[in-house]
This record gives sequence, structure tokens and C-alpha cells, in this order.
Amino acid sequence: MTKIYISPQKKHLVYTRNFTNRLIHWATFFSVMVLMVTGYYIGEPTALYGTGEAWNSSVMADIRLYHFYAAMVLDTTLLVWVYLALNSLFHKYWRDMLPTPHVIKGAWEVFKCYFTFRKPKFYPRFDPLDGLLFLALILLMALQMLTGFQLYVHALGTEYWWAKVIRLSSDWVTVMFGGDQNVRVVHHIVEWIMLAGIIVHVYLQVAKTIIWEDGHIGQIVGGYKYRDVK
Repeated sequence: MTKIYISPQKKHLVYTRNFTNRLIHWATFFSVMVLMVTGYYIGEPTALYGTGEAWNSSVMADIRLYHFYAAMVLDTTLLVWVYLALNSLFHKYWRDMLPTPHVIKGAWEVFKCYFTFRKPKFYPRFDPLDGLLFLALILLMALQMLTGFQLYVHALGTEYWWAKVIRLSSDWVTVMFGGDQNVRVVHHIVEWIMLAGIIVHVYLQVAKTIIWEDGHIGQIVGGYKYRDVK
């Protein structure tokens, strides 16, 4: 771990996020933003009206295409993220996200710090509370991926091999939720839950950057955060 002494701030500059990690973060962020906007339109087409001739006003096909492209980016980054969590040479962070008694206790300590303004112990990458929130976000994205595949496959012909693969992997979702309409409802509800989670995540990172002066926002851009000198 690289440590550079910073003066006069009396802090160490600690390398916490490599380029691959940062790239995955921003690819996930922008793909989710596109999915949120296009998904809202797909669920509420009257939110946006076209103008002119019919060919110029029917935008659903284009919106669905953008939604599928963003979904493919998100699915890819999610799979890469899970692989690196288990096999990264830089940091295998899957242990930091499991709801073990140790992680839950640490998350509670960090949670209390938001109300007491007491600075918690230094965590090089993310604290236990963020770890649990990230785990919840990953599970929600996996649910979106499965329900999205199930909604997508109905537009495909049975002769396509990838349609058969998707049905094999996601048809059970329809059975679990009791029908395709319920799958669609779950897909939309999870979208709003994820939006609320993203707002909370961004707020917490900004708050930590301002209150604790650790550079939480900066680390996802440049890869470094600050550690107080004892």
C-alpha cells in the first residue's frame, strides 16, 4: 500500500482504488443512470411525447434499444465486479461485504458516527456499513438482471438460441412472482429502491468527504484517499 506524507495537512495519501476498480464503478454508474431514465419511459410512455410524423414520434423502439445496451454494460460490469471481488490480485473484498457479526458490529459503529460526528477508524477501501449497502445494491442489480431478462425474452422468437438460454435461466422468476405482470411490477419497484439507495450512497460519500476530510469522493476519481497521521 503506497503512503505519501502530505504536509501541512498531517495526512497520508493512501492508494485505495486501482484503475480497473474505478472504471467498473463509473461504467456501473452511467449505465444505471441510462437504465433509470429509459426504464422510467418504458414504464410510463406518456411521460415523453414525440412531434411531427408518426415515424418521428414513435420513440419506444429507440428507448428500448438504449435500455438494452445499458443493461448489457451493467450485466458485464456486474459479472466482472463479482469475479474481482473473489479473485482480484489488488484486493479480494468479498469478506468486507458479508453480513458476519464482525462486519455488522463495524457497520453499527460507523452508523453511530453519522449522528455523533465522531470520526470512525480508517478503512482503506470502504467501511463495513458501505460494504453491507454495496451487497444490498449488488443483490438488487442481480434481481433487476433476472427480471429484465424475463421481460426481454418475450419479444424474441423461440428459434433463437439465446432466447432458449435466457428462458432456461430466468423462467423460474415468473413462477416465483406469480406471473409476468408481477415480474414487471417488481422490476419497476426495484428501480425506485435502487434510485433511493443511490441517493443515500452519494449523500453519505459527500458527507464523509466534508465531515471526516478523508477524500472519499476523490478516491473514486484518482484512486487515493487521506489517512490521518497519528
